[in-house]
This record gives sequence, structure tokens and C-alpha cells, in this order.
Amino acid sequence: MDQGTGARPHVGGELFDAIVAPVGSLALVRDDESGDVTVLSLTDVDCKPLVLSGTAAVIWDEFDGEHSLRDIVRVLASDYGLDEAVIGEQVLSFVTQLLEAQLLHVRGSARDTATAL
Repeated sequence: MDQGTGARPHVGGELFDAIVAPVGSLALVRDDESGDVTVLSLTDVDCKPLVLSGTAAVIWDEFDGEHSLRDIVRVLASDYGLDEAVIGEQVLSFVTQLLEAQLLHVRGSARDTATAL
């Protein structure tokens, strides 16, 4: 998966406030030694296994279906001493690709959750 190409997501848009989670129909294997995560859609017959390593695996682990992308970016920026704007753009690009590959789905938005409380 080429993380350097494709349309740039709108940072201030709905996606940044979205709560995303892995789709339910995934096969997932974690290599405990390397930390790599291999994911495969069980519903898309044309899907090839996707190996997420390094930063991609770290970001994947943050998709818990409870926290918005904005929250995830804040945590990652704080944990790794990175600029939120830079990491935010990278996370949104990565998420957009995973959504297009139907490996993630949007569960709602942080605004919807706050309104419901």
C-alpha cells in the first residue's frame, strides 16, 4: 500500500472526527516478534493480504472503535513527540486507503457520541 499517493483527505472534515474500527470480516495475524500485523478481508475475493509494519501497525492498533481519529492523532503525537498536523495528515491518508480497501469502517463521529450523552 503506497502511503505517499492518492487524494489527500480533508483534515478539517468529517473524517478527522470519525470513529473508525476494523470491519468484522477480517482475518488478522500478528507477528509477536516483529510487531507486524497482516490483515485480509474475508468478503473481498480480490483482496490480497496486507502486511502492516512499523508505524502502520502502531496506528492500526489504535483503531478501537471508541476514539476519533483526532484523539488517536493526539495520542500518537504525544507518545512520539511529533507535530499533530504532520501526523494527522499521515493518519488520514492511511485511514482513507484502509477505508477504500474495505478493511476499516466508520462507526460514527465523536460529535455524534457527544451529542448522544
